Amino acid sequence: MKTSLAATALSLAVGALAPAGEISAPDMRLSDTKTGPRGNRVLVFRHKAVAGMDSPGYVAQGYEHGVAFMLPADYREGEKTPRPLLVSLHGFGDTLDAYADAMSRWFADRDCFVMGPNDPLGTWFYGYSDQLPGGDPDKGTVVNYTERRVLFYIEHFSSNYAIDRNRVFVSGGSMGGTGTVTLALRYPHVFAAGDAKKGAANRRYCHWKSQCERIWGKVEAGVKNNAGVNVWDWQNVAWYIEHNHAKSNWIRTLNGREDTSIPYRQLAGPPGVQPMSFYAALEKYSVGHQCLWDCSSHGRPDPQNPRLDDWWEPFWDGTCFLRLDLSFPAFSGFSANDDPGTGAGDAVGSDTQLGDNTYDGAPRGGLNRFLRWNSNTIVDTPAEWSIEIKLSAGSAGYRGAGAETVNVTPRRLQKFEVKPGARYAWSTSSGQSGAAVADTNGLLTIPAVKVTTGWTKLTVRRAG
Repeated sequence: MKTSLAATALSLAVGALAPAGEISAPDMRLSDTKTGPRGNRVLVFRHKAVAGMDSPGYVAQGYEHGVAFMLPADYREGEKTPRPLLVSLHGFGDTLDAYADAMSRWFADRDCFVMGPNDPLGTWFYGYSDQLPGGDPDKGTVVNYTERRVLFYIEHFSSNYAIDRNRVFVSGGSMGGTGTVTLALRYPHVFAAGDAKKGAANRRYCHWKSQCERIWGKVEAGVKNNAGVNVWDWQNVAWYIEHNHAKSNWIRTLNGREDTSIPYRQLAGPPGVQPMSFYAALEKYSVGHQCLWDCSSHGRPDPQNPRLDDWWEPFWDGTCFLRLDLSFPAFSGFSANDDPGTGAGDAVGSDTQLGDNTYDGAPRGGLNRFLRWNSNTIVDTPAEWSIEIKLSAGSAGYRGAGAETVNVTPRRLQKFEVKPGARYAWSTSSGQSGAAVADTNGLLTIPAVKVTTGWTKLTVRRAG
C-alpha cells in the first residue's frame, strides 16, 4: 500500500531517495514476542519487500524482511516519557529470530528502546544492485535500499513509541560495525553517535570483497549508486568523508590487528590507498572520533587483554555524552596518539592463530584515547561557544608525563554560528589565547589546546 506519510517521513530523514510515489510503506506484521530475563519484551515484526526499499525483482518475489524492537523492562503501554533508542546492527549471516533472542539478553538492563533491523541479503546495512535477484550486478544502479529500510523503521517506531529523537544511537560488530560507521556518518541528523567493533572501512582491501562484488558489481565495472557515484568510492569511508565532512558525527571504533576477516590494513592503510586511509581522513577532516586497536582477531580477544582507556559509555555517561541537540568537540592531532602504522603487513594464518601479525605501527593503542569533555557545562550561544576538556586518568587512563595538546573543532553547533572565512578569538582557562579562521566549509579548528587531567575551559568568540 502506497502512503504519502511514509514517503514524507522517509524523505525528511534521508533526503530525496526516489521519485514521488515510488516509496511504499511496508505492512508491519507482529510475528513473535520474546521475553528477556528482566521481563523486557522483544517484538518481532516481518513484512514483504516494497517498492523503493527493495529492487523490483525482490518485490515481485515477495521477499520477506524483519526487524526486532525491544521494550525496556519497566515500559508501560502508552507512556509518554521519551527514552533513547539504540539501533543494534547484527553481523553477517545472523537471522532475525536469533538476533531477537540475543537482544532480549544483551540489553535486558538497558533503560532504552533497542531496534535490531535484519539484513538477510548481507548488504552491510547499505544496499544492493537493482538488477538483483538474478540480474547482472555489473549493470544497473546500486541503491541504498537497506539504509532506507533502517531509517523507515526508526520513523515507524518513533510514531508508535516515545523515542527521544535527540538520543538515537547506532552500534554493531563486524558487518554491523561497518553499517554503524556508514549510517552515523551519512545521517548525522538522525544518529547522535555510533560505536563500531571490528567494522570495515574499505571493502577493496577486505576478505569480503568478492561477496560485495556480487551485490555491487565488480570493482572494475565502476557501477554507480543512486547518488551518481561509483559505489566502491561511496563505500570507501575515507572517500566519503573527504567529500562529505561539512556536517559530521562522532564515532568510536575498535579493530584487531590479528583479524583476517576484516583486516586492519584497510583502516590504517594500505600504503598508497586513495584518497587516504580511514584513520587519516578522520583526522584531516576533523570528524569526531576515538579509534582503538589491539591484537585481537575477528572472533578472539587479545591474549594480553589490554585496557586501552578508562571505561566510558559515550551514549549513557553522565558527564561526557552525545545528543543531537548538543554540540561536541571533534579532536584531532592529539599529541598522545599512538602510531597506527601505514597498514603495511597482514594478519597471518587463521582467526584462531594469534600473535604473529606483521603490521607496522604500535601493536595496541588508539587515536584520541583518554580525551573527555563535560557535556553538562557546554555554552553554545550566539555570542560564544565554550567547553571543558580533560584527560581521563583512572586505572586505565592517561599515564603520560604532563600536559598534552589537541586540536579542537566545534561540531553540531546549536546557536553559535561559524561562517566560512570568518576570524574567531579563543582563550583557555590555562592562559592560552589566539585567533583562528574558519575554512570554506564553515569549520573552525582551534590548534594545540593544552589539556591535562584537570578540566580546562576553552572559549571561542567572534573576533572584533
